[in-house]
Amino acid sequence: MVLPVEDLLNDAGVEYRIIELEARAISVDDVIEYSKEPINPDEICKTILVKQKKQFYALFLRGADQIDFKKLKAVIGKSSIASRDEVREISGVDAGAVCPLLLDVPVIVDERVLGLERLNFGSGNHLYGVEISSGDLSRVLGYRVADFASEIQ
Repeated sequence: MVLPVEDLLNDAGVEYRIIELEARAISVDDVIEYSKEPINPDEICKTILVKQKKQFYALFLRGADQIDFKKLKAVIGKSSIASRDEVREISGVDAGAVCPLLLDVPVIVDERVLGLERLNFGSGNHLYGVEISSGDLSRVLGYRVADFASEIQ
């Protein structure tokens, strides 16, 4: 089975690794638990959809971080997390499988993500993750960088 994200990465000439999971992963902890091969938990990232008025944004941040809505307000204004139905409507998948590379909404990457060597994130399928070099992210995704996250306490 070829995932849509693989076509995108192949077309861009980006090296990647597909990570198979033993069960449907929704959370970062699920990815760590269900990965069939070794992964670095510090390199797991997540994509969270938020809504600001009628505009949706995808926030891409490290798995160990959370959105700091006070910081985010300075970036896009007051916003809220998209509902499950909105996530499915925007991404075509349920929360936990959202692939930032396959979205048609503005993507904002937290600045801490770019300090990672590799990025492991949702592939658009709950049973697979994808991993790329952080240096390749700009080759396959148009995004802006901001400081909107903080470490989970």
